[in-house]
Amino acid sequence: MIEVTKDTQNAHFLLVRFNDLSSNAIISKIPERRWSRSRKGWLVPNTRHNIVMIGKMFGKDKCKFSKELIIQYKPQVSNEEINQYFSKFAQRRWANRVSYNEAYKHPIIVELCRSLRVRNYSQKTISNYRSQMIRIINYFGNSNLQNISKSAFEKYLDFLVSKKGLSASSLNVIINTYKYYREKVLGQEPCEYFELPKIIKPKQLPSVLSKAEIEEILTRTKSLKYRTIFSLIYSTGMRIKEASTLKLSNINKYNKTILVKNGKGKKDRYVLLSDNILNLLREYYRTYRPKQYLFEDELTQEALSERSIQIVFKNVVNNCKINKQVSVHTLRHSFATHLLDAGVDIRHIQELLGHSNITTTMRYTHIHRDSLRYVRSPFDLLDINLID
Repeated sequence: MIEVTKDTQNAHFLLVRFNDLSSNAIISKIPERRWSRSRKGWLVPNTRHNIVMIGKMFGKDKCKFSKELIIQYKPQVSNEEINQYFSKFAQRRWANRVSYNEAYKHPIIVELCRSLRVRNYSQKTISNYRSQMIRIINYFGNSNLQNISKSAFEKYLDFLVSKKGLSASSLNVIINTYKYYREKVLGQEPCEYFELPKIIKPKQLPSVLSKAEIEEILTRTKSLKYRTIFSLIYSTGMRIKEASTLKLSNINKYNKTILVKNGKGKKDRYVLLSDNILNLLREYYRTYRPKQYLFEDELTQEALSERSIQIVFKNVVNNCKINKQVSVHTLRHSFATHLLDAGVDIRHIQELLGHSNITTTMRYTHIHRDSLRYVRSPFDLLDINLID
């Protein structure tokens, strides 16, 4: 269910919440929307046009508008009509679908999140596991979640692939979520739990941008803020979340380093701060004057959302007419590949990227172009002429 309320901190915005992550693709079509970490929802300009658009895109039956919004845009509505409107949502139970607020109060979700926090899992992992556990509850309804059979769970996975089009990575998260619930929350022994198949992910090489393409992207990015973000990610190899949540206090202009706090796997590491980037950061700071985070949302003063960065990058890439499947993360791949092209040792690249295993870094050797220049194909060694 999609819950739409008036934002309590700024009445000029709607707060849109949902527990199905697939709805992110729908709300991204609304102009000027932005994600709020503190509110754990999407902020959308509070207009009649957006109210109508939300109802059309998600479906009116799936949207639950607050009483305050109903009165604002339908002042002639009676109390009886309002009560009838909310009664249909009150009748929905866990056997059907879980509302946003109910999800966080459900005993299974509460216990799951508590267990993950106690074991010091990252907030992203907690959010992913919580979302997938809500999916499981919604699908199986009132079934005993402690004793779902292997065949029933595999049927659920097949439903997610055939009907929802989930990727191998998403399926593995769902499998790991249920295994965690069975083994860690319920305390069942691993040997008592049937083994679910590990979903095989396709081994694809990452896309890489050429230096000319990166120059074009940076040149065509008119916003100083986003040009600085893209430049920082490419020059340091940081992940998008690491860049979006970077604090001013973690930039050391004297040692020319940036401290990346709580990177993937809760690891800290240092990355290089080049002279050119330092000059760009100084210009950026003089213009925007951020307080805590280097890149802040001008409205909420929170760290800039990853989604905002991704949308701007996609628009710039489209304007550049680059015919590759690329994302902001491609800047990180390009950073590693271009370092390898420049002769930097693979171990140094591993440290800069924050990889625990050198095998992860070694995949960039497969797209290292310079190393292929000196390899001759055996076809070139044949002493024949096939051209008339």
